[in-house]
Amino acid sequence: MKKIRLHKPLVRGILEALQSAETKKVDHVLPALLKAQPKWGSRDRNFVAENTYEVVRNKRFIQFLLGGDATPSKMLGAWLILKGLYDPEEEIFRYLDPEVIQDNARSDMPLEIRFSLPDELSQRAKRELGDDRWAKEAEAMHGQAPVYLRVNERWITRDKLVSVLLSKDIAVEPVASVPSAIKVLKRAGLNQLEEYKKGFFEIQDAGSQEIAHFLDPQAGEFIVDTCAGAGGKTLHLADLSRNKAKILALDVEEGKLEELEKRAARNRVSQVETSLWNNDILDQYRGQADAVLMDVPCSGLGVLRRNPDAKELLTEAYIDSIRDVQAEILQKYSALVRKGGRLVYATCSLLPSENEGQVKRFLENHGDFELIKDKQIWPSETDFDGFYMALLRKK
Repeated sequence: MKKIRLHKPLVRGILEALQSAETKKVDHVLPALLKAQPKWGSRDRNFVAENTYEVVRNKRFIQFLLGGDATPSKMLGAWLILKGLYDPEEEIFRYLDPEVIQDNARSDMPLEIRFSLPDELSQRAKRELGDDRWAKEAEAMHGQAPVYLRVNERWITRDKLVSVLLSKDIAVEPVASVPSAIKVLKRAGLNQLEEYKKGFFEIQDAGSQEIAHFLDPQAGEFIVDTCAGAGGKTLHLADLSRNKAKILALDVEEGKLEELEKRAARNRVSQVETSLWNNDILDQYRGQADAVLMDVPCSGLGVLRRNPDAKELLTEAYIDSIRDVQAEILQKYSALVRKGGRLVYATCSLLPSENEGQVKRFLENHGDFELIKDKQIWPSETDFDGFYMALLRKK
């Protein structure tokens, strides 16, 4: 195997991140680590971030190559060997045999090991999706997630933004199936661009963008986003309505709503009001909303490649408990929809029990609603994250 020299501070940085990620979420660990290294360039930062995520994403697979549980140091060494980055002077490669690791990687192994999936989660997905569909989606969701932009069409056309980004040597292309989406072909410091600071675009998965299009917000409508979070879909609703729909954004976390307000200011959106969930909201707006978006809490199975350390949390008990939360939100907040109004129920899951099964149970108990259409986005067919959305109308 070809030997190279690795930049020792970067190796130490990845190792530090991996050690911290044993007790914390990796997307909480990395920002602080990178902030503490202002002298690292973008290439160094990308190297540290990408390899940290890849080791976390491939944890079970790497441990299989090593014959069982292993330290972060050994796992990093094994992963870099697989990438052809072998520096015998680095401590992390001590006691590792590159040829054995590479041979093990070529051996037959179950899907659960190849894609580092917990057995319990994989068995649940096989029961609900079938072996063939799950195999396709597990493979599609295992790699690094692509980056997509959502153009704010009040300020710039998609074609114009593509031209501007290409002129700055940022490789992008429009997404044919989603009119607001642009795919970034090579990672870049997007949030440092003047166009981002002016609110010309947001970073948002193309599949996620389809949900606001599904609701089809119109100027003059009153719309409630019941699980707004930091507001990606809320702001898309505002853009599609040309900032002429009144939007009430709700969430249980005040910090997320504060982030939404900051993003709304950058996007120059003025028709969004935020509020924490409370019963007064239900009483005040019962039967008044022209449209309600419910992007409900879910297993997150469709976005695992963005949250690789979430896999261990997706037990049978957790998924069953989150289904109860979904049903409660549908039951309570559907009361906001006026007669003739619309409701979009959405998840970032692939499991029918969270998706069409949930909608079916709701309709069986709410004869005043009807299903207009629904859609499942499969990562294996689109290279988007996995989402489900159902459009209902109140009769």
